[in-house]
Amino acid sequence: MYLIGVDGGGTKTESRIAKEDGKIISSGESGSANIRNVGIERATSNIAKAIEDSFTKIKTEGKIEVASIFIGIPSFAEEYREREGEIRDEIFKKITLFLAQKERIFIDSDQKVAFRAGTDKRDGVVVIAGTGSVVRGWNKKREHKSCGWGYLADRSGAFQVGQRAYQEVAKALDGRREKTLLTEVFLNFFGVKDIIELNKIVYSKNPIDIISPASLVVSEAAEKGDSVARDILNDASRELAIATKNTIDNLDFREDFPLVLSGGMFKSDIFFENFKREISEHRSKTKIILLKEKPTVGAIKLAKEAIINL
Repeated sequence: MYLIGVDGGGTKTESRIAKEDGKIISSGESGSANIRNVGIERATSNIAKAIEDSFTKIKTEGKIEVASIFIGIPSFAEEYREREGEIRDEIFKKITLFLAQKERIFIDSDQKVAFRAGTDKRDGVVVIAGTGSVVRGWNKKREHKSCGWGYLADRSGAFQVGQRAYQEVAKALDGRREKTLLTEVFLNFFGVKDIIELNKIVYSKNPIDIISPASLVVSEAAEKGDSVARDILNDASRELAIATKNTIDNLDFREDFPLVLSGGMFKSDIFFENFKREISEHRSKTKIILLKEKPTVGAIKLAKEAIINL
């Protein structure tokens, strides 16, 4: 019998398979599982693909029995919990490589999955800064969420950082501001020489998929001293810190609570250090945990707990 943990993301969905003792033996991945952005059909297809990708790497005879599957899905807790049965049905009918009972497929937010990957505590706050950003906390059965309302509303995820960089590069290329290192590395990232070529790429597909990875070169330029790139990262991290402090205050956390940080934006030292400084000034005894494990580790924990509680 096996456990499956899935972390659905705005750009990438990851799946891991573990034995019942929690030891991870395989992993797989696919595209976005954000229902808000891609719809239930595509999101559930990507979840099933990620799970089956992880199973293709295990050599077994016949179908494998699965004890529990725990899936974290973006925007699920806020907008799609009432459609949980429909989402579970769609995932179940798309899975073909192993045996599982539909009732043993558990779904919750990607935020809970990331939080539990960083701590075994039930109360605390998680901050996710990946393609998008979101802050959620739990304290004595109370919950509070700040930001995470989609790419049009938020300001501190990879998409927003890449978009802001694109705006500044566009200004430089048409003469509204001087060119900086950010202009050069941004054009190199897309393999183009001017704004016309750049626009053809940016508007050719889903802007979220095209622009979000460009946040990497913003960090690169900032580390090399580019003031425009540094301002973009500092503004984004400050917005995320404001959202985090809002959740901390709403749940009345004072000291010695876990604050788990997850997502690619925290790989930027400038982004991370500025965020950490703002939080430490607000609550000096906050236990900041920069997630080193994959969020799927949290999903495996939750899958194991789910079958214990059946």
